[in-house]
Amino acid sequence: MPHLLLLLLAAAALAGCASVSVFGIVGDEDDLYTGSATGYLDRSGTIELKNAKGNRCSGDFAYGVGLTGRGLIACDDGQRAVISFTGLSSMSGFGSGTSSTGRQVAFTYGLSREQSARYLGFKATGATAAAPGAPPAAATRAGTGTGFDINRQGHVLTNAHVVAKCRELTVSRQGSAPTAASLVKADASNDLAVLIATPSPAVAAFRAGRPVRAGETVVAFGFPLTGMLSSGGIVTNGSVSALSGLGDDSRYLQISAPIQAGNSGGPLLDSSGNVVGIVTSSIRDSAVARRTGAIPQNINFALKADVARTFLEAAGVPIETSSGGRDLSVADIGEKARAFSVFIDCKR
Repeated sequence: MPHLLLLLLAAAALAGCASVSVFGIVGDEDDLYTGSATGYLDRSGTIELKNAKGNRCSGDFAYGVGLTGRGLIACDDGQRAVISFTGLSSMSGFGSGTSSTGRQVAFTYGLSREQSARYLGFKATGATAAAPGAPPAAATRAGTGTGFDINRQGHVLTNAHVVAKCRELTVSRQGSAPTAASLVKADASNDLAVLIATPSPAVAAFRAGRPVRAGETVVAFGFPLTGMLSSGGIVTNGSVSALSGLGDDSRYLQISAPIQAGNSGGPLLDSSGNVVGIVTSSIRDSAVARRTGAIPQNINFALKADVARTFLEAAGVPIETSSGGRDLSVADIGEKARAFSVFIDCKR
């Protein structure tokens, strides 16, 4: 989170490190995380935080160019977050990131609780409410995710958790500026949502005919770890590990294609580039490690395309289908997916 860059270069002959206070929030939660960040003369440091419920988080950060840097934090509840920060001075600044569940993280370092209100919001900092008649607070980013165009009318499919409680929604397509989107329908039980936005010239086709088989090659496309990885989208490939999810949930596929926070809602494609699933979640490494003593590898899940098709049919949203096609390279599938996939930005 924080940083103390050149921190105390002037005090190098002394302790060689310094600490500042940190305030942080996750998503729109009421509880405030507080703690400290300690920076060292090699432009790296550590951070320790906890909230009123006793959830503790810790991590590391390092400076890149000037007063900017990146880091990674992990919490006792299994959540992780990739963060980036910008300095207001050598010992204060602000930053943001995305949690492993897709929620937006915001934090300050080296600022007072009152000063932090500008970056974290009045609710989290305990500052007084706005006066009657004052203009509403500007919407702030609460999370990001992925979606994909499913017809020529501008409908975009994604996960319900990506767009939950959003005051403002925008979608960004390759080479285009963000455009406004509106929620058409959501199904929280199946974690699906459909939006309406400006129509796209490229749309995804759902696979028709042959069922998905265990061992089949699949490709995932999405926009994970916003602000850290490529803004042009990430292509990963793997295989279908199992035809059910956690607890034999038949709505899901287990896949080995690597995914990260921000991949949620993206397309899972077969070797012809047709949709066979909607990327949804990954298993929490730390939670499994605490329970079993083993660290899981590439255990990720996608909602089956058939579940999405039933949802869209009930919503009266048309889709395109394909009964097959020639096998494509992973690179070609990635290019195909990039043309009909969108980056979703949720503000609250």
